[in-house]
Amino acid sequence: MVPDRRTFLGALAAAALLPHRANAQGQPLRIVVPFSAGSGTDITARMLADTITRTTGRPVVVDNRSGAGGALGAMEVARARPDGNTVLYTSGGFTTNAVLIKKLPFDAIADFTPITMLSRSSGFALLVRDKSPYRSIEEFIAAAKAQPGQLSFGSSGIGNTTHVMGVLFCKGVGIDLLHVPFKGTPNNDLIAGTVDSAFLSPSVAAQQIRAGQLRALGISGVARSSMLPDTRTFTELGLKVQDIPGWSGVWGPARMEPDMVHALHELLTKATATPEMLKYTRDNGGEPAHMPPDAFKAYVAGEIERYRKLLPPLGIEIG
Repeated sequence: MVPDRRTFLGALAAAALLPHRANAQGQPLRIVVPFSAGSGTDITARMLADTITRTTGRPVVVDNRSGAGGALGAMEVARARPDGNTVLYTSGGFTTNAVLIKKLPFDAIADFTPITMLSRSSGFALLVRDKSPYRSIEEFIAAAKAQPGQLSFGSSGIGNTTHVMGVLFCKGVGIDLLHVPFKGTPNNDLIAGTVDSAFLSPSVAAQQIRAGQLRALGISGVARSSMLPDTRTFTELGLKVQDIPGWSGVWGPARMEPDMVHALHELLTKATATPEMLKYTRDNGGEPAHMPPDAFKAYVAGEIERYRKLLPPLGIEIG
């Protein structure tokens, strides 16, 4: 059962009175991932953990706390001691959850310390399977308009960014697609023809795209993906579709000392700048961001404010 906000914030405030100035470098760093083992975020977190240990000698533990669309893992960090030993590693869905989950037991801004944005990636690609009759985005939109509610798109769950992006696309181009949520990524169901389309980050479907099992008709974002250089953006295609940027970042609990935040930012920046991590990030369609704490804090606050205006009219709500 998820505790209410008042209960665990009271415990958080009490914990904040304890001394937290002990040197964190000798302690294991716990990276909380709010998704299941084997997910894309989890794989990246484990590579990051291994790189930190190899380059600094500091032990790192990846702790998977999946559930409630990522809220359970975030709550685990919000109530942790602000001693530099526990951080949250997650995606930009952290900011959409702040608006879509109506009974969050924490405040996405007040209860966390933004440390850094680690990487950015291109947007979400509209994907169909190789046997799909739709060879262009124009054909897909025309078919959807001719058959309102008959064509479908799969997502990784209600309120997930793959769901939000699909609804934004429908609103932007004036079509009605049937939403089919899955517990995991819908890649295999898309290939099997269970759903007609999906809006996925190219990195999530990289293997199937390279194998020719999935085909991209277009992609959101301000620039083309390095993984899909021949796939035009929605803007290039003349479509007015709002975007959900792809990125990953790290947060700590609220009330962290500035020197701890700076130390973690430096640690993470150096780890993600190693040749191995750079190659992994770019192979998966991303670029290192290394955003400093103050800039990351402003970015997160700005995105949450943007979503407070953009998302409520879509009618999506996570219980």
